[in-house]
Amino acid sequence: SSMGNKTFSITSAINMETPNATTFTEEDYDVSLNVLCWIALCPCVFGALPYSTTLHLGTEEVTKTDVGICGRSESKRPYGELGGVERSNCLCCVNFRSSFGEISPGCGCNAELVDEIVGELKARQLGRGDTAQIKRVEQTLERLDEIEGKLDKIMDHLQIERP
Repeated sequence: SSMGNKTFSITSAINMETPNATTFTEEDYDVSLNVLCWIALCPCVFGALPYSTTLHLGTEEVTKTDVGICGRSESKRPYGELGGVERSNCLCCVNFRSSFGEISPGCGCNAELVDEIVGELKARQLGRGDTAQIKRVEQTLERLDEIEGKLDKIMDHLQIERP
């Protein structure tokens, strides 16, 4: 049917416009506050700061895990939902910001690690940020194929000639 050809050409256009899928390896980063800094800050913030923070960069999403006095929390976000990932400085401290908030590894002096993480997150945002949107388009095209098949059966049953 003619609708099937349109679906094929839409799918082909999507596949042509989609950049080659970049394969990312899974990476883990320890972005915990230095133990001495944590001990020094603990009385000021009543233990609210986690003593261990890790980032797991998966193939499709990033997971931030905080472990503190009150327990463990985990937060996941697809790369497309990280918002702006930027390095920032406050006096001599270096950190980075995203939708997870500010993260300052060590005592805030590890500019090399911050730059590496920011670069890696930005690359993954670029390579994976549109994945969810592409999946929704593919699901819509599948539904369109189903509807087209049903419409063909109805037309056959009613003996209506196809255009």
